[in-house]
Amino acid sequence: MSKDYYKVLGVDKKVSQGEIKKAYRKLAHKYHPDKKGGDEAKFKEINEAYQTLSDDQKRKQYDQFGSNYGQGGASGFGGFGGTQGAGSFQDFNFQGSGFEDIFSDFFGGGQATSKQTTGSDVVADVQISFEEMAKGASKKVKIYKKVACKTCDGTGAKDKKTEQCFKCGGSGQIKKARQTFLGTFAQVEVCDQCQGKGQIAKEKCGNCGGAGVVKDYQEVNINIPAGIDEEQTLKVSGAGEASMLGGPAGDLYVRIRIKPHRDFKRKGFDVVSRVYITFSQAILGDKLEVETVEGKVKLKIPAGIEAGDFLRIKGKGIKKFGGFGQGNHLVEIKIKTPKKVSRSQKKIVQKLQKEGL
Repeated sequence: MSKDYYKVLGVDKKVSQGEIKKAYRKLAHKYHPDKKGGDEAKFKEINEAYQTLSDDQKRKQYDQFGSNYGQGGASGFGGFGGTQGAGSFQDFNFQGSGFEDIFSDFFGGGQATSKQTTGSDVVADVQISFEEMAKGASKKVKIYKKVACKTCDGTGAKDKKTEQCFKCGGSGQIKKARQTFLGTFAQVEVCDQCQGKGQIAKEKCGNCGGAGVVKDYQEVNINIPAGIDEEQTLKVSGAGEASMLGGPAGDLYVRIRIKPHRDFKRKGFDVVSRVYITFSQAILGDKLEVETVEGKVKLKIPAGIEAGDFLRIKGKGIKKFGGFGQGNHLVEIKIKTPKKVSRSQKKIVQKLQKEGL
């Protein structure tokens, strides 16, 4: 009876090669005989289906004639039992089949593997002012994290004295033979005694207990670019926690918080503020001094300006990333209406009113 290879892999007949490989890897992981709950028969069936559908020519023949398109069935793992004409196990081609990926996942690919090679990453919040956001800044931040022990320089050894690891003989690696249904495979692992260093402490450091790291505050310098956004995250490579394995430190991720400004608002790379003028200033015009992120600037108020109009101060806004220009400062005009006026002021206004103003 013809097998439905698409059904075996749980995919549709029109799927791409990438989706076929993805489905194969997922099922191969699930049913691998070396895993708990694995199924050798199912694993062979999955590989048989993949060997056919991953080859464009075989897939074309299979789509036309079914799984019996060849002599003695589809080639590949269908001949796992050693039958002639179906492609014996000895003839199976691992290269480019996707099976080498499973090998790497289960057996380490013949290379030394380690559960942890770098220190942990650290996340911290840093608050900056509106002006620092607009112009950029350099901030020093104290982070509480794992750092290399200063007493032993991270060696974990008292007086920094170490000796060759007895378990790996100083190589930092241990070779292991692993039995599988496919045969015996050599696997190289990082020595769990010395954590791959090849050296162990003659006597443990009293400050860190032999770990080589301790919890402490460390000052980190952070360069904050101009124009950064609220909650944007900066990565500082190597500024995370020190590694107990002697490997590189983790990374520091800094989330930016921008302190709200009393007078300024942000609009893209422009800064917006308000200025209140009198009725006479609106009619006759004037010159005022206004505050910007670059300091105080003289602003000309044209005669006849209306409330709600905006005046632009060019190039006094937020600096753009990489130094590519700078935004503007936009001033919104507001006209002050006095709550109380003197008798003489009232007469003047009444006169202006008669004049049509």
